[in-house]
Formats: sequence, C-alpha cells, structure tokens
Amino acid sequence: MVQAVILEDHTLYRLGMKSALEKTPDIQLAGEVYCETSLFELLAQMPVDTVLLGVNIPDHTNCVRIAERLRCNYPAIKIIAVVDEDNAPAIQLIRNVGIDGYISKREASGQALAKMIWEVAANGGNIE
Repeated sequence: MVQAVILEDHTLYRLGMKSALEKTPDIQLAGEVYCETSLFELLAQMPVDTVLLGVNIPDHTNCVRIAERLRCNYPAIKIIAVVDEDNAPAIQLIRNVGIDGYISKREASGQALAKMIWEVAANGGNIE
C-alpha cells in the first residue's frame, strides 16, 4: 500500500487527482492540500510515501523550494511532479532537486497517475 498526498493549488486538478486515486487499489490518499504550509503540517502528523507536487509553469520556483525542503526533512518520501505541460527547462530544473518522477497534467489520466505512483514506489520513477 502506497500512502500518497496531493499538493496542488488548482482546486479542479486537486479534486480530479483525489477522485482518481480514491478509486485505485493499493494507493491510499493520506490527504490533499493546496499550499506548502498545509503539506508540512500533514507530514508532521502522519507517514507518507509519496507526494504529488503540482508544478505551475512558468512559476515553478515554489516547486523547487518545496522539493528541496522535502529532500532535507523527509528524504525517504518519493516526489512526483505533476506539471502543467511537458516543458523541458522546468523538467530539467526539477530533476536537479531530486524529484523521482513527473507526469503531465494535460496527458495524465487517473490510470496513468496511479501507474506513475506504483512505478516510483517500485523502482524510482522516470527521472534519468
């Protein structure tokens, strides 16, 4: 069982990911939050395996800061970036901070999101 939390500031994306994951076997949603503060409050209260981190292009600096903070304080947590689009510079930047995988919001289905979570949990994801 993979414990996941969603951090996404866009309500529709967050609720869509939540709905998809609630129907997925072997993935338990530990929570869904809209901001960095709420994420770290949740992490202090419960164990989580994976964070789905919404990345908004072009302002992806928050994502980098959050990923760096996760790596420092919770190094065992897997981080999957959920990006607005397949933007090469943004993906390279998030690779540099140690994100384990990424998936495009535009092309991701609930099944693809679940597959990415399982892939990252099993073997570290799609970041090379």
